[in-house]
Amino acid sequence: MQQAWPPRPASTTTDAKAVTALVLGIVCLVGTPCWMGMPLGVPAIILGALAHRDIRRSDGMVSGTGMATTGIVLGSLGSLLFACWVGFFVYAMVHARSSVSVSGPPPAAAPVLPPTAPGAHKALIPPGGWGRIHVTELHPSASVTLRDQLAAEVKAAKAAGETVLVETVAPSCAACDEITRAMPDPALQSLLATVRLVHVDIDEYDVMSAAAGLNEPDLPWFYLLDAKGDARDGISADEWDDNDAANIAPVLDDFLHGRLRSRRKPWHHSTTL
Repeated sequence: MQQAWPPRPASTTTDAKAVTALVLGIVCLVGTPCWMGMPLGVPAIILGALAHRDIRRSDGMVSGTGMATTGIVLGSLGSLLFACWVGFFVYAMVHARSSVSVSGPPPAAAPVLPPTAPGAHKALIPPGGWGRIHVTELHPSASVTLRDQLAAEVKAAKAAGETVLVETVAPSCAACDEITRAMPDPALQSLLATVRLVHVDIDEYDVMSAAAGLNEPDLPWFYLLDAKGDARDGISADEWDDNDAANIAPVLDDFLHGRLRSRRKPWHHSTTL
């Protein structure tokens, strides 16, 4: 009786999906810095899982389980590294942008003013103004009289809830400079917070200042106006001693509120032209 030999096992093949999963897993892991991690890692995981399924169903006719498993592992690592890389990149961009917005642009350098030429008009308003005090400097106009300019200031001040107080000044007035230096004091800032201080340079206006009732030659003088822009009351800076806030504030307070009865120097009111 002839002996029966067992059937020869059929040759096995390697699953193509397992090979592809392995290749994609390697490439995605190496190419993560080149933005190839997750785009290749996810297909490596899917193909590796499909290869496992087909190998189990092949009854040993198809191999490649190890390559499929390796592709799944490498694809998972590559996708994870890719997610970390993207997160770090986004964080760096947001942090850089927030740093720029918080710091803001560098402050602009303060303008350098040219030196005042001898004999030129010297502005009495310091850089940055006088804090809470509204200060205006008038200058002559060929078409508008000083009275009309003052009347316009009275009208604008009334609309803003302010009282107009005119100060006659000149470039050569040392007392005007001293009063200017006293203005940042809190006492004067509080007192004149609702006052529009109007500077009238008598050198510029000359006879026009007398026409508006600003007729006192010595400086500085302070005037209250009527609705037409004419002076209705005035006091000299001689009403106080040194030109400091402690001396200036009480006198101006009484003058603005009509309480200053006794005067060291009377105002020689003249009829306006």
